[in-house]
Amino acid sequence: MGAAKRVLFLGFDALVPNMLEKFLGEGIMPNFERLLAKGSMSRLRPVIPAQTPTNWTTIATGATPGTHGIVQWGSHLPGAPLDEFHFEDAFTSGLCRAEYLWETAARHGMKSVVVNYAGYPPTVDEATHIEWLFKPAQSYFDLAAGAVYNNCPELNTTDPVELVPAEGWDNAPASGVPLLETELAVVTVTEGSGPTYRALVFGETEYDTVMIAAERDGASAVVTLKVGEWSEWLRADFVTEDQGEAEGAFRFKLVELAADGSRVRLFRTDAFPTDGRHCSKPELGRRLIDELGPYVHGGQATMLNRDEALEFDVTDEVLAWESEWWPRAVKMAMDESDAQLVYLHWHLLDAMGHTFVAKVDPTGGDYDAERVDHYWEIIRGYYKAADRLLGRFLDLFDDGETAFVVAADHGMPANRRAASLVNAFRGTDWLTPREDGKEIDWSRSKIFWAQNHLWINLQGRDEDGIVPPEEYEELRAQVLARMRDAKDPESGEHVLAFALTREDAPMVGMWGDYIGDIVFVYSGGYTWSRGEVLRMGEERVAFPCTGGNHGPMVPTYETETTSVLAAMVIGGAGIKAGVTAPRLEQSRLCTTDVAPTIAHLLGIEAPAQNEGRVMHEMLADGYAERPERTFVETGRPVVARKKIKPQPVQLQGDVTDEI
Repeated sequence: MGAAKRVLFLGFDALVPNMLEKFLGEGIMPNFERLLAKGSMSRLRPVIPAQTPTNWTTIATGATPGTHGIVQWGSHLPGAPLDEFHFEDAFTSGLCRAEYLWETAARHGMKSVVVNYAGYPPTVDEATHIEWLFKPAQSYFDLAAGAVYNNCPELNTTDPVELVPAEGWDNAPASGVPLLETELAVVTVTEGSGPTYRALVFGETEYDTVMIAAERDGASAVVTLKVGEWSEWLRADFVTEDQGEAEGAFRFKLVELAADGSRVRLFRTDAFPTDGRHCSKPELGRRLIDELGPYVHGGQATMLNRDEALEFDVTDEVLAWESEWWPRAVKMAMDESDAQLVYLHWHLLDAMGHTFVAKVDPTGGDYDAERVDHYWEIIRGYYKAADRLLGRFLDLFDDGETAFVVAADHGMPANRRAASLVNAFRGTDWLTPREDGKEIDWSRSKIFWAQNHLWINLQGRDEDGIVPPEEYEELRAQVLARMRDAKDPESGEHVLAFALTREDAPMVGMWGDYIGDIVFVYSGGYTWSRGEVLRMGEERVAFPCTGGNHGPMVPTYETETTSVLAAMVIGGAGIKAGVTAPRLEQSRLCTTDVAPTIAHLLGIEAPAQNEGRVMHEMLADGYAERPERTFVETGRPVVARKKIKPQPVQLQGDVTDEI
């Protein structure tokens, strides 16, 4: 029997330890403090690469990338075209070669609930899946992504509108100003069709109201809004290429309307199916909708906020709905099946972090000293939203028998500089540009790379292979030497922390037929680039850039503000309180260690391909403190005797050679 009756793993993507510590110090994370009162916090070292698919898969399996096969964002399958690496399939169970912990639990007769996580389509009936982790800030089951309809020229959005004099309306409302109208098309995520509405703008003495109608007839109005008001949930019919016919639910909010009609912003949430298809148990899915209301996912609202089309307070309203829907859905799913394990992923710290974190770190290329307080306030808001979500889970499940493991897959450092292997390889015949010189023709090039892997375009192995097998080793050695020599022309710093042959890559958890012929990681603060440097006209090996990233860099890179390392907070049943390792020792804990630790708390074996260890130092069941030692010199004063013949000077050998 394990130490906990149930374990809830709550994955907060890109939860940065430095920032969590900062906000805990400010006293704005009360629910993290609640959990810390019964547990501990530490940094968690991501496996290489420090990317989302790789590390969430590791966290669920305990396996290193070489074993589970998700060695980058997607996987390049042996023999496939070099530029095919299944980016959009990165989270699927079909690419994963290791057992998920919920599969292990099923073998032990336990039920699980898996929410917005990797590992789909479902592989065992004992695990109830709610939502699939697809494009991380977008639901797999999205019928239409969230949108801001606007006529604001400074905004770069997908849904611009134009207010024009209204014509041909029946049953129009009384208005003291000329009626204005526009069209609101609900565009589907995949090929298909959704509803199209007419918006009528009016008011008594100035424009202050928007009516949304199914057609040019006031009698067909579905909602009338003033600034700051939300509609109720609206339902409409959709037909999409991948989901067929479905009813979708969504809401509108009038965010902005100028008194003279010169500006309007109307936010619409994502449209999600109402038939419960987002749940692997359709009957439960329908019950979730009936009892909790339409499904809520805050990813697209976060992206609109990140793109400055939507204020955070509007986004936060969606996040607040989400923080009610998700925990209550988990509770209903667990109660129905008597589940003992939850695996949940929440992506929004990552979604916002790629933009906002870089603006508050002075080491980054996007630091904004004049508006740093503004951006800190936005980041603070998202961390408070994460705290709110954790709080709802604590409210529902903190019964003294539940263990909570809150962890990230990686952090989010600011980019200092961008590095270009394209430019590092100038002067060779390894790359073949297209005719326009604006992109690389990879099928006609001797090498290809994606993220942290580089392949030789090898005849007989790769579909478009052009390098004869007898030239493979020499070419790879030349490429490797050029990569290791690549330096930032401004600082002289090596842009790569290391580059290894695939034979040497097992030392960093990479092996097998999914990995590149060369595996490499960028130095801290450097991000990757590919053929886009040709379109940019950029010829330097390293150059200024903006934004934040995590996958390219060494997983232990930190600044005072940000980190690639993930944050972890663990507390509850079976967990020791108050364990705080010294800062430099925290990164010994790795994402491989999460699954075996959860298995230990549940009293079951670790997943079949697990390569991590149980974090006994964080648990209450018998981990011994380090013994105290007193140093006593034990070296003996041995006298070295000279040999008869003089010996040539030799390099230092192993200590046994010196005796």
